[in-house]
Parts: sequence; C-alpha cells; structure tokens
Amino acid sequence: MNNQTKTLQGIQRYYQRTKQGEYGNNYYIEPRETCPLYILNSDDRFVVIAFDKDDNYIVVNNKRYYLNKYNSIKATDKIQQRVAIVDLDELQKSKAYPYSDRFSHRYTSTFESFDELKRLAMSQYERNGIPFVKQVAIYDEKTATCSYVYEPSFGKVTDPIAAA
Repeated sequence: MNNQTKTLQGIQRYYQRTKQGEYGNNYYIEPRETCPLYILNSDDRFVVIAFDKDDNYIVVNNKRYYLNKYNSIKATDKIQQRVAIVDLDELQKSKAYPYSDRFSHRYTSTFESFDELKRLAMSQYERNGIPFVKQVAIYDEKTATCSYVYEPSFGKVTDPIAAA
C-alpha cells in the first residue's frame, strides 16, 4: 500500500469513486488499484444495496445501521432510491440503533440478518467478481432535468437499474 492509502480508513482503503465525463456525475465506484488480492477475492464482504435517501441506513435484524464513510461509498444523493457499496465487516462494527416500521420509507432496505447480506454479497460476487457500480447521468435537454441509471457489475448491461 502506498502512503495515501495508509491514511484512509474503512472501505475507503479498498474502494474509490472514479469520475468520468466533464461534469463528474458519471462515475464508477470500484476497487482501488492498491486493493490487496485477498480483499478482491473476498466473496462475502462487499455488497451493492439500494436504500432510501431519507433513511441513510439499512435495517438488519430490526436494527438501524447508518451508512457512513467508513462502511460504505454511496452514489448520487439527487434521487430518492440511492445505491451504495457496503463493507459488511465495517458495517457489523457500526453502532446499531433500534428500528420501528413506522419510520419506514418507500426504499427502506431491510434484511433478516448479516448472513442474508453475506449471501447476497456472495451471489453478486459469483456473477462477476468483486462488485462495482457505474452511475450514468442522462440529461434531458427538453425538460432540463437529469436522471440516473446504475449499472452494477453483476447485472446485464442491457438490464440496468433505472433510478430516475
């Protein structure tokens, strides 16, 4: 690891946001070049999940785990259904808070256990190795609005997750 990566903590040691295009709203959330091989070969550590912008957390075993710079790298905050790559090892170390259904939103992500998340991570890994996400901004000149499409590494390019 070089000096820059030594000072990073959590998921930032292994993942980065690589901007594409002139506006910086097209990018990849992908492993760093300095990511160690044993991390790249970890099939149950990193998972791509969707969550509600109003939550900024996911629910595991009826407890809220907030997504922060140590346990996740998130895609755009300009839309309601957000996407993040989560380091499950770091997420498990995070402080958990009680959860109640009355705080639920449209895209609240709920999982029964960390085992369920690890199975999801393994399913994503089996499709194409360690997961990454490409975010593509699509500008509509007629309405002067921008929508976003996510292309996860484990999906088919012809079947992106549309998040407008």
